[in-house]
Amino acid sequence: MTRRSFAHGVVGTLGYAAVAAGCMEEQPSLSAGETDAQRWADDTLAGLTLREKVAQMVCEQMRGDYTATDSSDYAYWSELVSDYGVGGFVVYGGTPHDTASLLNRLQSLSKVPLLISSDFEGGPGQQFAGASEFPANMAFSAAGSEDLAFRAGKAGALEGRAIGVHVTYSPVVDVQTRPDNPVLSVRSFGKDVELLGRMASAYIRGYQENGMLATAKHFPGRGDVDLFGDTEFLINRKDVPEFENEDMAAFQKAVDAGVTFVMSEHIAVPSATFGSEFPASVEEQLATGWLRERLGFTGILTTDDLWYPKVVERFGAEQAGVLAIQAGHDALLKPANAIAMIEAVAAAVEADEIAMARIDDAVGKLLYWKARLGLHLERSVDLDRIPSIVGTRDHRELVQEIAERSITVVRNDGFFPTRANALGSITHVSFQKNEHDDAPVEVARKLETTLPIVETYLVRPGMDPARFDHAVRSAEISDTLVISLFNQRTVYRDNGQLRPPERELLRRLVAAQPKAVAMSYGNPYVIESVPERMAFVVGYGEGGFYGNQIVYADTFIRLMKGEIEASGKLPVDLTASA
Repeated sequence: MTRRSFAHGVVGTLGYAAVAAGCMEEQPSLSAGETDAQRWADDTLAGLTLREKVAQMVCEQMRGDYTATDSSDYAYWSELVSDYGVGGFVVYGGTPHDTASLLNRLQSLSKVPLLISSDFEGGPGQQFAGASEFPANMAFSAAGSEDLAFRAGKAGALEGRAIGVHVTYSPVVDVQTRPDNPVLSVRSFGKDVELLGRMASAYIRGYQENGMLATAKHFPGRGDVDLFGDTEFLINRKDVPEFENEDMAAFQKAVDAGVTFVMSEHIAVPSATFGSEFPASVEEQLATGWLRERLGFTGILTTDDLWYPKVVERFGAEQAGVLAIQAGHDALLKPANAIAMIEAVAAAVEADEIAMARIDDAVGKLLYWKARLGLHLERSVDLDRIPSIVGTRDHRELVQEIAERSITVVRNDGFFPTRANALGSITHVSFQKNEHDDAPVEVARKLETTLPIVETYLVRPGMDPARFDHAVRSAEISDTLVISLFNQRTVYRDNGQLRPPERELLRRLVAAQPKAVAMSYGNPYVIESVPERMAFVVGYGEGGFYGNQIVYADTFIRLMKGEIEASGKLPVDLTASA
């Protein structure tokens, strides 16, 4: 069985302890080379039963919050580990210490080391309070800096490994070619495959050269997709040449960079599969034919979530996993019922619906990478070392640097450059799309403490338009109008434009005060809702899972004071005709 080593790989030569400590001497006691890892993987595989092998392919979800030993959650997780031999977990939420402590406890119960994954699209801070949260992918392309992408990956790897996480489900390498596509937005590196490839490759190297495995997603690409019928499945309607030159070219960049994982998505590409409307999660012509055979990917292919109602309803809760393995997947992410999935896949092997060689190949790869990470020698983490690695000053400064080098003035209209004493009195109006969103209030407080703001108005969903008049009067007697836009996309539905009453309010505000600037927090496409005669600035963070949003408030303040210039360049088209 052959294995693909990292293109720039040092996981086999630098142990986690050496990387985390910043030293460069070899640490063979905590990391294995290819030969040692292969030997351990082969020996371990030989000692597993069929059901234990299948369990290694299952990744269940868990919370990283403090969890008592006698809680029902812990009882379930420990049952999966002790009784079934599950291969790993994807962890969400918690604090670095609570998560690391919980993972150590579960690792101590496991016959085979657990492979722990998480989604670090916005860095470890999007999951763990106090860890570093970075802007979204589009920021790196706007800054045009491979160095920033690499350093963000390195920081994420060091913090993640300190907490006990071994795999990040990032980066997104989908090409964002359609302005009206609400699936991606700033999660993408952009429209240019070459720029995307440089940023994604640097990001992958940053993680993998510092002891953590990266994942290219969402294969076969969701940058230009439509909903399939009345479902939430996605369909890519490109012809084969366009699909190959855009979507596949982007994934080829990640494969060439040595990415260890690829995540498939529930996306169909009929033109590339002889008319099949099955998604890549179960379609062999995509998972094996395109990814393995054409792109040359030899690493670990994982599904995206299998618990989704759309997946369960269309394919069956357990049959979806059987189909995924038959198509060429090595790992099953978040099945609706992990125990039932183990039994169903094992039964499919016993019924000769899945070849044992298919199982052995998948599990062999998973075990091999566990050993390459040194988990067969040391699977727990040192809780005392977390404060010196996670959320450090150097990493916080890196977050700010990325924001400052990526912030983009999309439309100026003579507003910039400016300085603090040229602003005069400011009326600040903040447009909030989602009712339960804390970011507008937090950003307003930052602006109020640093800029000469006389009044702030928060426009929330469903607000009576009759209340808008006071904001218009305030703008008219102020010297400057600042608009904050928190209008993120709605997945599968829209790309985040203002509602008609809010558009009318914005028109009235700018008519009352022409010296105006709009700052969009995480959505460049909302410019369609902004009057042409005002400046428009964008930052690349949606909040939540998709990039640090708040850091752009500090960056915008510095831009308004004239302390920095906006050097970011927008890496996408904002209109279909652009």
